[in-house]
Amino acid sequence: MIKKILNLVTIILLSQFCVSVFAVEPFRFALLTDLHISNKKPQNEVDLKNAVKDVNSQHNIDFVLINGDDTDLGDLESFKIVKKIIDKLKIPYYISVGNHDTNSGETGLANFTSVFGDDTFSFVQHGFRFIGFPTSPLKKGEKAHIPEDDLQFIKHELKKTGKKKSVILMTHYPMLKGDVDNWKDLHKILKKYNVTAILGGHYHRNVVLNYDEIPGIVNRSILRNNESLGGYTLYTVSDSLKVSEKVIGKPERLWLTLPLKN
Repeated sequence: MIKKILNLVTIILLSQFCVSVFAVEPFRFALLTDLHISNKKPQNEVDLKNAVKDVNSQHNIDFVLINGDDTDLGDLESFKIVKKIIDKLKIPYYISVGNHDTNSGETGLANFTSVFGDDTFSFVQHGFRFIGFPTSPLKKGEKAHIPEDDLQFIKHELKKTGKKKSVILMTHYPMLKGDVDNWKDLHKILKKYNVTAILGGHYHRNVVLNYDEIPGIVNRSILRNNESLGGYTLYTVSDSLKVSEKVIGKPERLWLTLPLKN
């Protein structure tokens, strides 16, 4: 009888362990970056419209992240064009800024906030905390910088989240010392938490980096450049993090799979 009870307890504990490890409810999201919208570059506007239309044609995407360089020059008219197009998305979107959006200095950031509101965001999706924040140079030609207010915002959101829940961050610049002058200040905050990855743009290509043991995933621009069509990135979260390139009108191409921390 005792042996049967011990076996039953073992089965229950193992089943609870399996649920805790594999209880990630699968979900998907799209990431659009480096839009560079400008009334002087009409092709970029077409590429953004195509990306929005392609996302809307799919029925298994939960939300969209838009990762900066939304405009080419940070002018108010271009931000309004971006909003008019992305407001046609049938699912929620979350947007932040890049260096091109602040080319006009404080005026560029004011233009963004007048159209979109806050340039940071935080939300929970299927148990994952998503945090978005800006990285831009304080002065043109300098390295990017994470403002102290945004570091405190990230710290607050992480503390609220706890150390066990998975976190995905999004910011425009790759978190490299050659790109962001105070990346180490952010790392001191992040190393205490379960950070799955930091998603970025800026390089206009797909690259995987290592930010002191935190995976850094850099994503392609939506622009077509020398190709016939543009594209964007699709993320699938299940028992792993799968990253695929989605060229407009073509099947997605898986280019990276990362295991998730338990």
